[in-house]
Amino acid sequence: MTVRSRLRVIGALVFALLLAGEQAMAQGDPSAQSAPRIFGQLALGTALTPVGFFGAGWATKHAVRRMGWTDENASRAAFVAAYSGTALAAASGPVVFGRDGKSAAALGGSVVGIGAAALSVRLGNWLWDDDRRHCGFGCWTLGAVTVALPSIGATVAYAASRR
Repeated sequence: MTVRSRLRVIGALVFALLLAGEQAMAQGDPSAQSAPRIFGQLALGTALTPVGFFGAGWATKHAVRRMGWTDENASRAAFVAAYSGTALAAASGPVVFGRDGKSAAALGGSVVGIGAAALSVRLGNWLWDDDRRHCGFGCWTLGAVTVALPSIGATVAYAASRR
């Protein structure tokens, strides 16, 4: 399968997801949030996601090294802390800008988003593993989507948990 045909498959999947989302919105959910509020939730969560990942991982690794842990154990602790920090950071956007959803739902949604981001990374490796120099716009777009997925998951789950 060529890169172009793979991109067509991805485009068709994205179109199907957008169409499904529009049909769900057309059902007239009375508790719909405003667009600026949703944008704020997504923007804050997406901006804090890499901060949570790198900040929690770095801080944990240095803290446990000072406590005398071996480098291997410190790396494992940093790995767990990095993904925990990502989940918490991505969930913070909906919690800060939301009004009546559940924080636990936002956290669960961010964990699901982290899983989707891991699949996105695998997709990028599958598409462009042979020659990353020629992936161009596709790599950058997929990278941005990968960073945003935990926040998207948190925002969707938070909105679904609203009273």
